[in-house]
Amino acid sequence: MARFQFPALWQACLASAFRTALACTIVGSVTLLGPPSIQTLITFPAFSYVSLVLIIINDATFGDTFRACWLALYATIQAIGPAMLTLWAVHPARLSNATTAVAVAVAAFVVVLPSDRSTHLLAKRISLGQIVLVYVTGYANGVHTDPLMHPLRLAASTALGVIASLLALLLPYPRLATSEVKRNYKVLRKSMLKRMQVLIKVICEDDINSASSHALVTHANSFVTTQTKLFQAIVGRQDSIRWETPLLKVFRLHCWVPMKRLQQIDTNLRGMELALKSTNSFPVNIVILNEDLKHGLSTLEEHVTLTTKHGASLTVPESSTKATTNFLQSFHTMPTTHQDLPTYFFLFCAKLLHNTSFTTTSCVVHKDKAQISPNSKGNCSNYWAIIMGNTNLVPAIKFSISLGLAVFMGLTYSKENGFWAGLPVAVSYVSGREPTFRAANVKAQGTVLGTVYGVLGCFVFEKFLPIRFVSLLPWFVFASILQRSRMYGPAGGISAVIGAVLILGRKNFGPPSEFAIARIIETFIGLLCSIFVDLIFMPKRASTLAKVGLSQSLVTIGESIGSLGLIGVAGKTDLEDNIRKFRMQVNELRKFVVEAEIEPNFWFLKFHKECYNKLLGSLSNLVDLLHFGDHALKFIQQEFHMEDEIYDEKEDVNMLQDELGHIKELICSSIQHLEEISRMKSLKILEEEIERKRISSDLEHGKSTKCDAWMLSILGKEGIENKIDSFLQRSTSVVESLYDGENEKELKSQIVLSLSALGFCLKTIMQEVMQIEECMKELVQWNNPNSEINLSLTMANNSSNGDHQTSTKQPPLPSPLRFSKFFQSNMRILVTGGAGFIGSHLVDRLMENEKNEVIVADNYFTGSKDNLKKWIGHPRFELIRHDVTEPLLIEVDQIYHLACPASPIFYKYNPVKTIKTNVIGTLNMLGLAKRVGARILLTSTSEVYGDPLVHPQPESYWGNVNPIGVRSCYDEGKRVAETLMFDYHRQHGLEIRIARIFNTYGPRMNIDDGRVVSNFIAQALRGEPLTVQSPGTQTRSFCYVSDMVDGLIRLMEGPNTGPINLGNPGEFTMVELAETVKELINPKVEIKMVENTPDDPRQRKPDITQAKELLGWEPKIKLRDGLPRMEEDFRLRLGVDKSN
Repeated sequence: MARFQFPALWQACLASAFRTALACTIVGSVTLLGPPSIQTLITFPAFSYVSLVLIIINDATFGDTFRACWLALYATIQAIGPAMLTLWAVHPARLSNATTAVAVAVAAFVVVLPSDRSTHLLAKRISLGQIVLVYVTGYANGVHTDPLMHPLRLAASTALGVIASLLALLLPYPRLATSEVKRNYKVLRKSMLKRMQVLIKVICEDDINSASSHALVTHANSFVTTQTKLFQAIVGRQDSIRWETPLLKVFRLHCWVPMKRLQQIDTNLRGMELALKSTNSFPVNIVILNEDLKHGLSTLEEHVTLTTKHGASLTVPESSTKATTNFLQSFHTMPTTHQDLPTYFFLFCAKLLHNTSFTTTSCVVHKDKAQISPNSKGNCSNYWAIIMGNTNLVPAIKFSISLGLAVFMGLTYSKENGFWAGLPVAVSYVSGREPTFRAANVKAQGTVLGTVYGVLGCFVFEKFLPIRFVSLLPWFVFASILQRSRMYGPAGGISAVIGAVLILGRKNFGPPSEFAIARIIETFIGLLCSIFVDLIFMPKRASTLAKVGLSQSLVTIGESIGSLGLIGVAGKTDLEDNIRKFRMQVNELRKFVVEAEIEPNFWFLKFHKECYNKLLGSLSNLVDLLHFGDHALKFIQQEFHMEDEIYDEKEDVNMLQDELGHIKELICSSIQHLEEISRMKSLKILEEEIERKRISSDLEHGKSTKCDAWMLSILGKEGIENKIDSFLQRSTSVVESLYDGENEKELKSQIVLSLSALGFCLKTIMQEVMQIEECMKELVQWNNPNSEINLSLTMANNSSNGDHQTSTKQPPLPSPLRFSKFFQSNMRILVTGGAGFIGSHLVDRLMENEKNEVIVADNYFTGSKDNLKKWIGHPRFELIRHDVTEPLLIEVDQIYHLACPASPIFYKYNPVKTIKTNVIGTLNMLGLAKRVGARILLTSTSEVYGDPLVHPQPESYWGNVNPIGVRSCYDEGKRVAETLMFDYHRQHGLEIRIARIFNTYGPRMNIDDGRVVSNFIAQALRGEPLTVQSPGTQTRSFCYVSDMVDGLIRLMEGPNTGPINLGNPGEFTMVELAETVKELINPKVEIKMVENTPDDPRQRKPDITQAKELLGWEPKIKLRDGLPRMEEDFRLRLGVDKSN
């Protein structure tokens, strides 16, 4: 697919570059080579180039350019007319920096104030650019400015750019939007038909398995991105086609594109994909999908192909239509279990697909019936009311201040070049929000790139003006690629084009390098002023607006679910309006999420884009599910309200309505609480609200909640399936009691499909809401990293009915002592092995938090009291001499289990002690954590990977370990410890965290502990040879202790269980390490090779992808920066003077 897209991209870029170059050539020929009389009139060639770039750069068609002519005329009248009066009344010689800025701000306010429906964006940009130039250059020229001819020359320069754009789109042949729409429609139609064929193949194949079906569904889903772009391209050309109508009539062309039909087909195909993704096993049950149904689906495929190919000109015989739909009328029995629902839903979507393809629809070129014409009789007052009601008052004030400030600061810096500060702000005006910092960044980068290219072009072709002008063509191609990229976009591409053409397309503006520097500086001044004003007027960050948008979407979901009903008024319902509103809110939320992803964090918490993208996926699925549910309900409501029979008096119908009401209540209850959680500003407020609801629903107070469960996750997957099975049983009773005649088989089949589709939608909606619950929990945990969040457990405890329990084991409840007044304001943390190297640094970090009380348990086998002497006697610190192989009875909130000798010298000296510490010590700490309900973190080791065969080592690698070697007491002991941690987690619901730490170095390491870094530094300070174990090519990765401590704390406070690798991915051979130590500490020492020890790993390097993604952690201190810090500590302890 990518191989065919590459030439298409180049073709589009070359075509756009050619049209832009042609337009610039026309302007350049007139301004550089034209008669002196015309050159005298065109005194603003720069704005001629700016005007044509604004019009033509974004893949404009003839219709766009033809419309731009009228918009430029309107913009010129709007800007130049008042400017002429102002300059005539107040001569430019009497203006100042401040008055010029005020004049620009007032004029800009008038231009921006009307809404986008009344004034096009392009007209506003051209008008704003003219305002900046007419006032600022008039003030700069002072007494030499003619109040009348000065604005007229600017108008003539604008006209030149517009005419050049129009000619460039006509020559050598017109670029028509009509042709592009037809071409895109053909590609879109073929893509949709191919997608439909793949989906039908998945469900009709007899010898397909789950893996093959998944591959085919993935293949079908791969068409979605291309189809979305084609939809956007066709819809984006709608206005262009409207302006090309006169030309179409002259050449007797026509444009008929059934966009509405294709959009409906696309929606139905999404429903089919959803059904296949929900199918548990393949091939599909042959009892449901027999040969007649498969043949019918093949017939449907041919039918849709014909109707989309010929459109309205196709007359489908009635017999063919009946043959196509007969296969859908063989369903007379409701599915008995939820497992059969996906197949029924697939066929329901196939029915909708047939109805869509058979219904005639209108062309994409249509007039909005809701649009009010000012000439309509009796509508004049309404028209002006709409115009006044849709003004952009606050955006107009913000932009006028921004532009006025940019002009004032630009003039203050340089009166001659001051307009370059305001012009980029003016011509890049956008309505609504835009990512402030990203927009300014890409504009600045584009300006610099284009300006530098222009200066280089002038340097290379200094004496050859025509060749210098031709050199713009490759830049136009490059800029066309830039504007299609995600990095720069249209704003960056336009800035790059303007930056180059203003230098290579003009003459007599001074030395190019001086002009480039002045323009870059002025552009930065304007952009900084724009950022400053945006920050003042736009205090809400995109992440905050995304949170608000999520809350509003959840409210609309609840309203939509609440409007579901089997018995209601047939026709248009509130559900349709809610779905339309919901779809708009999801699209708006998607914009905020995209903006929040690229906005800088500053001092704010990082935006959790992964979680919001998951939420967007679930919300988008809910939009489609509600859409299909609405279609199913419409037919059901129509049949239940037939005049011949009053179905709502039937007992079975009422019971089914009650069953639906119960499911609605479950979903709406969860949605309501999710919405409340999304609005909460802090965890404390959330906890207070939960406690208030708990008290209000307490049975002892005589109150209870209306719903069995507050969160659907309490039901679990099995509970949801039971609810849907109950709904299907009630549906079966309704179908059998209401439709038992032979002449009602067709109607019965339609009711069966509709009720089955409704059941599928309800089931999938509940599953998506459960997914939203998990994402909301993740969001709350993300915003409160120091607290443990369990929304499901909290809501379950507040439920008034205990019938529904989760299938997973809940964490043990904390000890009652933990609820004392002291524990509510402080965190008691136990660190085993806290007197050791890493443990003592961890204690230092924990003690920095005044709310922490730290308890250290250590037997001093490898640790030392000296490492903790500064904390001994502190009121929040307690040191216990204790061996973890013996039980410890204390009350704590968190446990950092670091106790175990990590040095090869120590664990080889006493291997039994080492393995007992790993096994029995870990068991004791797990027992303590279980008893008091504490979270426990185990510091495992990279030694669990042994001598790895995979490099670098990810957490998924199982290792290559010698279980009976001299090192096995340590690595196998840690493996057992990890096993125990996960067993306690699975069986008892214990909150565990596992860190696999790699080689760590830093101050307080034991001088002679046998590890390579401490050995080399001690030997270098003593003047001894650095002993490298042969062959010296074995590799290790070294992480500084402060980075390691930061990773441990992040893991403990985060939601991830692990195991997670913590280490520095920088890899060094032992010889390289020795040479580095020699260079930094003692260049006089020698490097000596010695015999290696058994089972020494050949290589060791962590894959820290999970640490980066899940913890946001990676090491900061490089080896060359960390070794000197460790050297100072060793010098003090060894008593070695630095002069030696």
